[in-house]
Amino acid sequence: MIPSDFIEYYGDQTRWFLGEVVKVKDDPLKLGRVKVRVVGVHDDKKLIKEDHLPWAQIVVPVTQGVHEGKGQYLGILVGTQVFGIFLDGQNSQLPMVIGTVPKEGDANPKADANYPTNKVYETESGHYKEYDDTAGAERIKEAHTSGTYYEMQADGSIVTFITKDSYSIVLGDESVTIAGKVTINVGGDVDLTAGGTVSINAKNLKLNS
Repeated sequence: MIPSDFIEYYGDQTRWFLGEVVKVKDDPLKLGRVKVRVVGVHDDKKLIKEDHLPWAQIVVPVTQGVHEGKGQYLGILVGTQVFGIFLDGQNSQLPMVIGTVPKEGDANPKADANYPTNKVYETESGHYKEYDDTAGAERIKEAHTSGTYYEMQADGSIVTFITKDSYSIVLGDESVTIAGKVTINVGGDVDLTAGGTVSINAKNLKLNS
């Protein structure tokens, strides 16, 4: 029972907090809210169960908000150290997370070699993106947890590595212009089907069986 003499809403009596995110799933409103175990308030895990913790609202940048299902959802993970404020002051039932505070052990090993110029974003399952601004080694890489990836390298080259099949469907026209040499190595059969005429124009044409 909250004492009636406590303030009802946040006003001049500010109560800031530092805590750890303990739950990100099952938000009944599906707004990206999280449950936070606040240091100095929820320390007793036996007395204050996870289910009893209030859902905390999240403050997001103006470039990342969600409205009526459009925009970008939040990505705070369990174990994240966060900083915030209780909107109802001493009552401490309306927490709002204002930001995250990286702690020792949170560094991504992929960013170590070129820290701080290599910006890495990685998901729980292992998908990741890298935006590397290291002088002379500028690159962009996007990788799937299966090992499939593409990488734009410093000289403008693109490397694509696919661990299984690749499909390309074009409903309109497609034009490919290559100024240099083309090498195609195929380990199996090649099937070519055309609904119209197949034209091959070459200075020299060599067919080897």
